[in-house]
Amino acid sequence: MALPGAAPPPLTVLTSVRAALARASRRPPLPAAAALRLQLSAGPAPAAQRRFRLELRHDGAAGGAPIAEYDLKDVVYKVQGPRSHELLVLGAWDEPLLLSFEEEREAQKWWTIVSSSLREVQKAFESALAAEAVPPPAGANPIPEDQGPEEALTMELREKEDLALHLTQAIEFGDEEEASRCAVALARHQALLSILLRDSAYPPEHIRMKVGVEDATSSASITLLVRAHTTIAALKEQVFREYGFHPRVQRWIIGQCLCLDERSVFSYGIRRDGDPAFLYLLSARAAELSPQRLEEDQAQLRLHSPLPAGSTAPGKGCGNEAGGKMDIGDIGRYLDSLQLGDTLGAQAKPPSPSPPSPEQSGWPCPQCTFINKPTRPGCEMCSGARPEDYVVPSAHRPDERERRRLQREQEEMRQYQQALEAERLQNLEQLLQLEQELLVPNREALECLICFQRVPPGEGVLLRECLHSFCRECLRQVITFSEEPSVACPYRDDSYACSSHLQEREIRALVSPDEYRRFLERSLVLAERRSHNSFHCRTPDCRGWCIYEDSVNEFRCPVCQALNCLLCKAIHEGRNCRQYQDDLELRARNDAAARQTSAMLQTLVQRGDAMHCPTCLIVVQKKDGCDWIRCAVCQTEICWVTKGPRWGPAGPGDTSGGCRCNVNGQKCHPQCQNCH
Repeated sequence: MALPGAAPPPLTVLTSVRAALARASRRPPLPAAAALRLQLSAGPAPAAQRRFRLELRHDGAAGGAPIAEYDLKDVVYKVQGPRSHELLVLGAWDEPLLLSFEEEREAQKWWTIVSSSLREVQKAFESALAAEAVPPPAGANPIPEDQGPEEALTMELREKEDLALHLTQAIEFGDEEEASRCAVALARHQALLSILLRDSAYPPEHIRMKVGVEDATSSASITLLVRAHTTIAALKEQVFREYGFHPRVQRWIIGQCLCLDERSVFSYGIRRDGDPAFLYLLSARAAELSPQRLEEDQAQLRLHSPLPAGSTAPGKGCGNEAGGKMDIGDIGRYLDSLQLGDTLGAQAKPPSPSPPSPEQSGWPCPQCTFINKPTRPGCEMCSGARPEDYVVPSAHRPDERERRRLQREQEEMRQYQQALEAERLQNLEQLLQLEQELLVPNREALECLICFQRVPPGEGVLLRECLHSFCRECLRQVITFSEEPSVACPYRDDSYACSSHLQEREIRALVSPDEYRRFLERSLVLAERRSHNSFHCRTPDCRGWCIYEDSVNEFRCPVCQALNCLLCKAIHEGRNCRQYQDDLELRARNDAAARQTSAMLQTLVQRGDAMHCPTCLIVVQKKDGCDWIRCAVCQTEICWVTKGPRWGPAGPGDTSGGCRCNVNGQKCHPQCQNCH
């Protein structure tokens, strides 16, 4: 549910990320593709728990204005894809928000933190239910009714202390059952606990931690001497004790994480000397630090931890490793924007003139207000984008750290370009190598769309023109039984038929040499059949043929070397056409067998058992079967019932002529068997 209007306790921002709406939303009213910023915050809650808040803000030109804020326990969050998430608030929204992230890495980072927080909320809820349902443990001593309030309180505290001690010992010795019993009993008492690892669980060495300190306008560098078990709260107290900056104004950032007071520096990655950390100082007004509170805390600090006169805090320094005693006045020259004295004492004394603050260098982040270097493209703290209207000042001179960062970015960009170029060259080499191969094998297992058998990687073929894949045996049979010189891809489904063809090198690699030879012969026969001006050599069993022009009357066969007469369509080498035709007529009159054969053929034609080819006029005959026949001489396809050509002048498929069978669903003849 949305939070009420009352101001909540201060929260710590765990993470934030930019996202866009994949579709419009009614509650809250947002248009599609609206730019948002999601922000997850955490703060203290009763019973040593943490409360989590999920906040929606406008992003970009809207200035980061808040939209709504919800308790994480009311949020249902789902991951729909690498860059697509779904967000629903129970009791507040009717339908979920569909969020789209620009980068998969940002989406994964955001989901990691949100899922961890959701698990913590769920565990807290389950613990609360268990505390209500579990009866008092056997070891818990009931409080007698006749005892007074003071005795009852003493007995209850003693019991809590015993349970806490037993819990510590049970955890130390790995006794899960006893630890669970003690934890349940403490939860039932709602005991306020502080569970921390012992100092002996951490490495014992001191660590000289490099700390960059900044406020709104200036920066400095110091070195702090810490231990691995030092918590962020203890670190704030140390800075307060050594430099005078109140814990309320301190915001620690280590490893690009906004640190929580309960965590140790070791858990944030501080391992060895020189590990970096960042301290951002708020103004006293922004931290809601009153002068009275500051004076009281300073008095308490002097009372409980006085420093001997002339002593020096170890590890302190500003911008160097030698380190010396640095008082508040020294660091104030670097961090003058804090102005604790002026801000807190404004009510007690009149303001005194102060020197003008140095010119602000860099651009403030619209999200977290961190002052970034002018040349930095995004916020160093929250990764927010630099304002589009910001221009790097021409007089800006990068410092050493900024120069190193720019050099590192240039080097990374150079390495990235080199990696892209290397990948491009590798892809080119693979492509050239693949181009030299006769066949492209399948890299993944597939199911052949012809035989429906599983084909392991490397045993199938990926066709180059259309990228359809089949097994080798099926493609070999397609080539073997193909009657066309160009073998079409066999891919078919209910709505699509592939129009691509197998390449010549693919055909040659898929079949055996004999099968390839027969394939070429069939291609030559088909080419001769479909050529109108073709002439086949009249030598018996010769495969030679040609395509002639009207001005050519003779054809020398390149196979048998016989000289064919294109006018007589015969071989009469040594005689002219008149001599050959006269001799042929004379032999027909004197040859009784020739006359008998001619008479028999004429009878078959008259009875309808034979017919003259419509192209070459020789007598052709159908024994049985369908109405489709082919002339053995000119290879013309003939419709038997219409006694004419099956196709038009363009050949197979041309329905502009021929018998036009099945055109508009009509048979070519009443006696047509509809089988061609």
